[in-house]
Amino acid sequence: MGKMSSGTASLIAEDEKRDIYKSNERLKRYIRDKVNQLLTVMGTRPLNTEELDDDTLLDLDPIGIIALSFEQVLEHLKETNKKLRIAKDQLQAVFDTAGVCISIVDPELRIVNCNEKQKELLVSGNKEVIGHYCYEVYCGKDSPTLDCPAIETIETGRPVFIREVKKKGRNFQIVTSPLKDIDGNVIGVIEVSIDVTEKKKAEEGMRQAEKLAAIGLLAAGIAHEINNPLGNILGYAKLLMRESDISVGQREKLEVIVEQAKRGNEIVRGLLDFSRQSRPAFASVSMNEVILKALKSLSNQIDRQGIKLVTNLTKIPMVEGDPKQIEQVVVNLLLNSIQAIEDMTDRTISIETGYTDSGVEVRVIDNGHGIPEEILPRIFDPFFTTKPVGKGVGLGLSICLGIIKDHDGSIHVESEKGKGSKFSFHIPAMSA
Repeated sequence: MGKMSSGTASLIAEDEKRDIYKSNERLKRYIRDKVNQLLTVMGTRPLNTEELDDDTLLDLDPIGIIALSFEQVLEHLKETNKKLRIAKDQLQAVFDTAGVCISIVDPELRIVNCNEKQKELLVSGNKEVIGHYCYEVYCGKDSPTLDCPAIETIETGRPVFIREVKKKGRNFQIVTSPLKDIDGNVIGVIEVSIDVTEKKKAEEGMRQAEKLAAIGLLAAGIAHEINNPLGNILGYAKLLMRESDISVGQREKLEVIVEQAKRGNEIVRGLLDFSRQSRPAFASVSMNEVILKALKSLSNQIDRQGIKLVTNLTKIPMVEGDPKQIEQVVVNLLLNSIQAIEDMTDRTISIETGYTDSGVEVRVIDNGHGIPEEILPRIFDPFFTTKPVGKGVGLGLSICLGIIKDHDGSIHVESEKGKGSKFSFHIPAMSA
């Protein structure tokens, strides 16, 4: 084969240069496009033409640029995640420390989340609630009720307000609101329950106070009007009984008049006590001594009925109060217990004293028939009684309530049908 001429060699060299140049241009465009594509995907500013010109592109480190961009993105993500964690923790803290019960349920009524207040008031013990049905955990039912507000919210997509519902022995107001996705579809329900138990008690207390005040004024007026005629009836009946020429039958009838007039006087006294026109005469009082005095006045009745009396009078501070009125409260509560166990085979009454955060406490406990739940809220109402005719007019507990309130105290009852009753009252202790 003959030697290649210099002209031919020169043409081949030019062709190779053009091919290399084209290849380099294609490579530069590829690198430029891919680098900017990656930078765009990562949200980083693409490189402009000056940064990718022909003279500098081959000297750049595209992988280094991408790695640096990744580093910037990761730093941004870390900062964003940190802010999200702080926001989440703050939101969770607000969620848990809110003074209302908050629960989130899915469309199947399974609990997705609930705050600490909800667990405190509506969840028994440390029971796990997430994933369980809300009607099982909060209402103790096997299926949702027909008036369930969460179901109505899921079906209508609108908030629902219930003025009052009772759960776990407490009263709540409930608001359910729809939880929606970005397309507006209901994906759950936010249920907010506001505990209104104490508010309801306060409102009932105010109504009771207003009612007692009105009845007290009426009772005082009636008592004064009735007292004089009763005194005259009793006086003339006693005068007639002294006559020597009355028959046995007439005397028996006069005795009935005297007995009923005395009973009328007792009722009048009860009305006057109930109206409490005289204010307490406050002094330093030993509660234990008051109780012993009350027990002494009732000792004959207790012994006659064969009642087993258990006393546990602990060492307690003095209280500031009217000893006669406090003794009246103790006597009324004891008489109430005595009547409650009249037909019991085993008659036992316990009276105890103690010291609590609310002051000196006195407890009167009997093993009688107990008080039915449906009438328990009414036992302190004036003239309300479950006793037979002639056994009482329903003022004893009302008088007790009024006296204890005058002493800045409180009175409570715990009772269950067939399991006896426990009455307790608190009076603030005197400072040292």
